[in-house]
Parts: sequence; C-alpha cells; structure tokens
Amino acid sequence: MELINRIWNWLTYGWLTLLASVGMMTQQDWLAAIGVVIGVAAAVMGELHRRRMSRSQETNNALLGQLIVAIRDDNEHRRDIKDLIADIRKTPR
Repeated sequence: MELINRIWNWLTYGWLTLLASVGMMTQQDWLAAIGVVIGVAAAVMGELHRRRMSRSQETNNALLGQLIVAIRDDNEHRRDIKDLIADIRKTPR
C-alpha cells in the first residue's frame, strides 16, 4: 500500500509540475493555476491519507499487543489447569 501511495504521489506531483511548467512557458495563467490547485489538493489528500493510515496502524498495533497478552495469559492458565489436574490425579481416591 505504501508503494502505491508513493507512486501515486509522484505521478500527481509530476502532472502538477508539467501543467505548471507548460503554463509558465506558454504564459497561460489558467494552466499554471490548474497545476498549482492539483498539487495543493494532492498534497492535502496525501497528508490526510498518511494520518489515517498512521491511526489505523496504531490501532492494529494496540490490538495485536492485547492479543499477545491474552495468549500469554491463556497459556499461563492452561499450565495452572494442567498442574491442578495432575495434582488431582495423584491424590488417592
């Protein structure tokens, strides 16, 4: 996903540069303005997407941490239960 984002950003910024430079060379203000607007919009959307993905990654990391703790606790409880069962089997009936 990160690679796709980087490729998309480079394509967008390349398009912005092309439009702006063609607009400047031909002295077409509207073409340069469109290039600048696309560049600013791409930068804003890229930053919003980066922040959203960062929050999602933080949430995933927190959930994975909770899962690891739960698995460790489960293993400890299983060990305790196995010891208890072994103790029960050792006692005479």
